[in-house]
Amino acid sequence: MLHILKYYFYQKWEWFYGVEVRHAKLTDYKNISNISKELHLYHLKNRSDIYKETRKTIYRTYFNELLKDKEIEILVVTLDDKIVGYSIVRYIEINNMELLKDKYFAYIDEICIKEGFRRRGFGKILFNKIYEMVKSNGAESLELGVWGFNKSAIEFYKSMGMVEKTIRMEKN
Repeated sequence: MLHILKYYFYQKWEWFYGVEVRHAKLTDYKNISNISKELHLYHLKNRSDIYKETRKTIYRTYFNELLKDKEIEILVVTLDDKIVGYSIVRYIEINNMELLKDKYFAYIDEICIKEGFRRRGFGKILFNKIYEMVKSNGAESLELGVWGFNKSAIEFYKSMGMVEKTIRMEKN
């Protein structure tokens, strides 16, 4: 029994000790690109009618543009200085539209934890940091889109307090 408790506490220590969430830098490009590729392959596997094979999912020049954009924040979650996940968050302002109320909100374009590090708390740490950041920047809400086939992501977002806002449907 003692051996199991030691392992549990070791695992718990590993989850939070040495974990950091920070803004991405240009030198993070390769690691983020690799994780982005994992995400793309998952989408390709499940929706090959929409996604196609590609060598790169994010190009360095585009990544550099994102880093410079004042309306975008890229965060990485690290374990002992190694990137295990990232997120791209975009701030959106709706003003003076005939049918819609004015609104300032944040939208998660991408969020992904590297294969092998999922279900270990890194997603929660990253998501909570994103939410804290966007609220402190004045965003009224945090939104995102998720594919219907991605049941584990849907359950994760629900566990983080998100609720369905719209449902997008198709017929082929």
